[in-house]
Amino acid sequence: MGDRVDGERVDVIDSERPPSRRRLGVTAVVAVLAFAAGIGLGYQLHNRTGKTTQPQPSAEPAGSLETTGARCSAQNGNRLQVGVQVRNPGGEAVFQGLQVDLPLGGLRQVGATWGTCGQLSAPDAAVELRVAPGATVWLSTTFDVLDECPAPYPVRFTVAYLDGAGVAKQDLAGGFGDLGDVPYSGCPSR
Repeated sequence: MGDRVDGERVDVIDSERPPSRRRLGVTAVVAVLAFAAGIGLGYQLHNRTGKTTQPQPSAEPAGSLETTGARCSAQNGNRLQVGVQVRNPGGEAVFQGLQVDLPLGGLRQVGATWGTCGQLSAPDAAVELRVAPGATVWLSTTFDVLDECPAPYPVRFTVAYLDGAGVAKQDLAGGFGDLGDVPYSGCPSR
């Protein structure tokens, strides 16, 4: 096992011999302790409370949009604009698009805005709109009326948006069961 060099015994280490079980056990214990210490330190650093001077954006989900019950309409020739007001009950939301459902036809959509009926400078609904928590927003759309009277036609609004946590959502944002209560010059008087 040992060779003699200049009268001294020299042990040669056999590299093919596996390390002792004791050394493996000690190494495993040290690795586990280092891992646990790292987790504990990370947990402590993560939970430190520090004062920030800048307000942070809300990461609270926006939740479902709420309709306020307010509606609008405006007529210009054979064009009719209708709208509904919605409220964002949760965290900040980013409105990304407005879709209009016309289940019975009779109308052709020509535009949509983030604004009330007749508002001249309302942003186009194809442009993203940031909506603060608790804020209300008007959604409106303009149609060419294809018949003499649009009274029987329903209109439903669906908003695509990101909630405060960045989750994509779509909510039915109200609408009109029919346009019978919307003033339009081509409809008979009631």
